[in-house]
Amino acid sequence: MGNHGSNLDDILAEDMHHWYNKFMRESPSGLITLFELKAILNLKGITEHANSYVEQVFFTFDMDGDGYIDFVEYIAAVSLLLKGEINQKLKWYFKLFDQDGNGKIDKEELETIFTVSSALIPANNEHVITSKTRRTKKLKCG
Repeated sequence: MGNHGSNLDDILAEDMHHWYNKFMRESPSGLITLFELKAILNLKGITEHANSYVEQVFFTFDMDGDGYIDFVEYIAAVSLLLKGEINQKLKWYFKLFDQDGNGKIDKEELETIFTVSSALIPANNEHVITSKTRRTKKLKCG
């Protein structure tokens, strides 16, 4: 994310308070480790490919590379994912999927994306989505 993340000013004070409280509930130490991220996301028993993907997500959120996601990194990630412009999101996703950092998504990385995506789908193959009208629907995948 780095300099390509969204502006923290985009988040209103009420939103900031909400996200700070959520962050501190999830990680009272003020720092989220990779292990804690997996626990927060309830990722147990995932495949090696899926684990690699989750690690890549963590490392893209850990902008200073210290092995922790602090509140500033957390709120920058939340801001990007919830309020960022499409070009900012695309740059972040590209960085996430370009695991070797060569500036390209090759065949193996693309296959990993599909493998990991299928590994992260819940066992019952149902996803809950919320439409713009705030109605909730269940979709069958697969």
